Amino acid sequence: MKLKKGLIAVLITANVIMLVVGILTIPPNLRSADGKEPPAPGTEQTTPVTPSPKEEAPPTPTESGDIPAPEETDTSLSTEEHPDLEDFLWYTEDVAYDGVPSDANIIDSIDLLTGSWKALIVYDPNNEYDAGAMEFLNIALAGTAESLSLTLDWYQIFWANEGESFDESDMEDSVFLGKWETGGLWASGAGTIRLTQFYEQSGKQYAIGTMDTPDGIPALVALVRP
Repeated sequence: MKLKKGLIAVLITANVIMLVVGILTIPPNLRSADGKEPPAPGTEQTTPVTPSPKEEAPPTPTESGDIPAPEETDTSLSTEEHPDLEDFLWYTEDVAYDGVPSDANIIDSIDLLTGSWKALIVYDPNNEYDAGAMEFLNIALAGTAESLSLTLDWYQIFWANEGESFDESDMEDSVFLGKWETGGLWASGAGTIRLTQFYEQSGKQYAIGTMDTPDGIPALVALVRP
């Protein structure tokens, strides 16, 4: 219950800040000018759209007469897209309290996990140090079970007690080094990150764990991709 109260306090602050940021950054073309209603659906387009010759042209047969197969797309789950709060509702509203879902597929090999992830760090989750915050970043996992690295690419932090967000995208990346052990990993740098459970569900990969910070403030860590 204490964990839930602490997380809720941070979440409320983060939600309000992100709502304000979203309103301020809505592109002008999506706002109605001078309070006028947007045009009714279907009234903007007055000229029929004609497919380009490139779109109309059928696939060109090869010399053998076969139609070439479409190019295969990269199925890697690695992502460098910046995260936001919505990416982690699975954690803040469920897994943080109830643990890994019973129908999830546990991943126990680092070979399936290398690449980039969206990441969330929740500081002071029990609200014991008046240091509640949510930090969004990207983490790249590389290496082998015996020698791995986590590269933390900082993006944005929301401080609950200040009610403000701060851009961290200009901060230098942090590198943590460690090992894979018993289905999870640890990596040390400015503190120590312990990711204790990795799993897959509905085409996404997830990881959860903790972080020991240099100043002793406890923290929870969650990763997701794509």
